[in-house]
Amino acid sequence: MQEQPNLVLAMDQRKNLIQNYYALGYNYNEILGLLSNDGIELSLRQLKRILKSLNLGRRKYKSNNDDVESAIKVEINSSGCNLGYRSMHQRLSTIYSLNTSFEDVRQHLKNLDPIGVESRSRHKLVRRKYVNKGPNFLWHIDGYDKLKPYGFCLHGCIDGFSRKLLWLHVSSTNNDPKLIAHYYLKCVEKLNGTAMRVRADCGTENVDIAGLQRFFRDENHDEFAQQRSFLFGPSTSNQRIEAWWSKLRNSCSQFWMDFFKDMRDSGELNDGDELSRICLRFCFMRVIQNHLDEVRLLHNTHRIRPYHFQESPSGKPNLLYSLPEAYNTKDYKVPVKYEDLKTAGDMINKIKNEYGCSEEYAKLFLTVMEQEQLKKPATPKEAKELFSRILSVLGQI
Repeated sequence: MQEQPNLVLAMDQRKNLIQNYYALGYNYNEILGLLSNDGIELSLRQLKRILKSLNLGRRKYKSNNDDVESAIKVEINSSGCNLGYRSMHQRLSTIYSLNTSFEDVRQHLKNLDPIGVESRSRHKLVRRKYVNKGPNFLWHIDGYDKLKPYGFCLHGCIDGFSRKLLWLHVSSTNNDPKLIAHYYLKCVEKLNGTAMRVRADCGTENVDIAGLQRFFRDENHDEFAQQRSFLFGPSTSNQRIEAWWSKLRNSCSQFWMDFFKDMRDSGELNDGDELSRICLRFCFMRVIQNHLDEVRLLHNTHRIRPYHFQESPSGKPNLLYSLPEAYNTKDYKVPVKYEDLKTAGDMINKIKNEYGCSEEYAKLFLTVMEQEQLKKPATPKEAKELFSRILSVLGQI
């Protein structure tokens, strides 16, 4: 009698996985490969039958044009204002669950944002060749300081072969070695392993992460073990992550740079006042992190097109990373012992930086929110209103 409920639960979990993979834009064979990776074996016929039962079909069920246009308008007025039609199509599919064609998105963008379309059409980028053996062969890590004038520092890590973003975080600093090592350690714990090699710029903020990587690789005896497992070098040699920052500017950071500049120019933000800067981080840190989470999801599920000058394989980063056999390579991940993870965890304290300020300031701002019955912001507009309200209340004390 107990087996039947368990069977129903397993089927529900399978349907949920299929729905998620379908919503992320994967095709039939890609979904089957990912399901196999999850321990679920299905035939193509079974998969099509399940999708039909869930009323899922990209050609059959096309979204209403008004819904598509409304979503594009939201993106144009937010962090998606610099996206081309391919990136916008992916965002509509993944974030809004809208089913439309590239051509429809292109036409909507042309009608709604002709100036943006014209400026993007003039952009030219000369790329360098890059070769990588397989997933987890080399990770590239780096910090991004374009928002640092407003108190926000971004940090990311990208897998060189698959171009999968392994982490993308915002904090109040990129100069704390323990914070950078914390990002790395969380990723290693999640993957239960590390890359054969990690590359970073020559900065003191990377000394702890270099120590951890070499500690995890100390007992290995391959050609890239021990000291050679971490590479310090100039930013020009760290091209994978450096090149990706330019994409981040189009998809997210340019919006925030303009947003905070407008606040400063209008007198809403006094970036020379310490309390204003701390309050700004408190109000916007979580909203920015949510945007970065969306950007990471969209990047990891978008399809990288083949280029004649590029020797790296084309495809979706998540698939390139999870199914290396399909691309005639293997996973170079190096397992890490539980004991070593525990030792590293004792060395690097668990860091909580949800608000981007000290506990004293966080308690003060939360007290004001409770007294004024203010809610945590979910959008840039709500965060700006909260920022103004908190400073107004504190100014009356």
